[in-house]
Amino acid sequence: MNDQAEKLRYRIKRQLNGKNAKTIAFISGKGGVGKSNVSLNFSIALAQQGKRVLIFDLDIGMGNIDLLAGITPNKTIAHYFMEDCPLDRIIEEGPEGIHFIAGGSGLDQFVKLDKSRIEYLIKELHWLLYEYDYLVFDIGAGMDEGLVQFLAFVEHIFVVVTPEPTSIMDAYSAIKYLYLQSPNINIHLMGNRMKNDRENMETFERLLQAMDHFLQKDAEVIGFIPEDSQVVHAVKMQIPFIIFKPNAQASKKMKWLAYQFLLNYEDDERAKKEPNQFIDKLRSILIGR
Repeated sequence: MNDQAEKLRYRIKRQLNGKNAKTIAFISGKGGVGKSNVSLNFSIALAQQGKRVLIFDLDIGMGNIDLLAGITPNKTIAHYFMEDCPLDRIIEEGPEGIHFIAGGSGLDQFVKLDKSRIEYLIKELHWLLYEYDYLVFDIGAGMDEGLVQFLAFVEHIFVVVTPEPTSIMDAYSAIKYLYLQSPNINIHLMGNRMKNDRENMETFERLLQAMDHFLQKDAEVIGFIPEDSQVVHAVKMQIPFIIFKPNAQASKKMKWLAYQFLLNYEDDERAKKEPNQFIDKLRSILIGR
C-alpha cells in the first residue's frame, strides 16, 4: 500500500512539474545483432546513473528481455491482453532497479483488442510517462507502416548494427524506410561486437556514406560496444554483462555511452515530443489496425 501511495505521489509531482518520460526505441535491420542485449544493458546503465527506467519488450514473438535478465516473469504482456490484468500488475522489477514488461506470444493480441480496451491501455501508458524518466522500447527486426508511425513519436531511435555486410545493408534498408515514411525522426547509430576502432569506423562510414548519397540524410553516432567474450559468458549465465563483469571492456564502454547520452541529450529540447502526441499517435495506430 505504501509503495502504491509513493508511486502516486511521484506521478503527481512529475505531472505538476511538467516532467514526463523520454522515449527510446532500439531497432535493427536484421535479427541476431544483439539488439535486446544492448537495450537491456543500456537501460541498466541509465539506472546506474539514477534514472527510473521501464523497458517494454515489443520484439514480437521473440521477446527475451526476461531471459537476458535471468528473471522468470510472473506476468507478461499476454496476461494484459488475455486476462484483463492491469498494466502495473505485469511490470516486473529487474536488475539495478529497472522495470520491464515481458514480451511474448501475447503481443499478437494487439490486433484483437476492441476500442474500449485500447483506450484503457492508452490511459495506463499515459500514467507511465509520469512515473519513469525513460521508457525504452525493444523493437523486433522488420518494419511496417504502423510501427514507423509509432516510431515517429519516439524521441530517440537507436539502430544497432554489427560489422557484417548483411547487418549494414539491412540497417540501411530499415533507416531508408523510416526516413521515407517520417523524414524528421531522430536516428542514432550504435555499433555492437566491434573488434576495434578501425572496424567501428569503417562500419559507420559505409552506413553514413550510403545515407548521405542516397537519402541525403545523416545520423548521430552514439558509439560502439566492443567484441567481448565476457558478453557471451553473461548471456549463457542469464546475467546482464554490465553486472556480470562490470570491469569488462563491453561493460565499461556501455556505462560510458549511457553517461555521454545523458550528458548530450538529457536536457536537449530538439528531440522532445509532447506526451499527448505520443499517446494520441499510439491510440490512432492501435485503433486503426
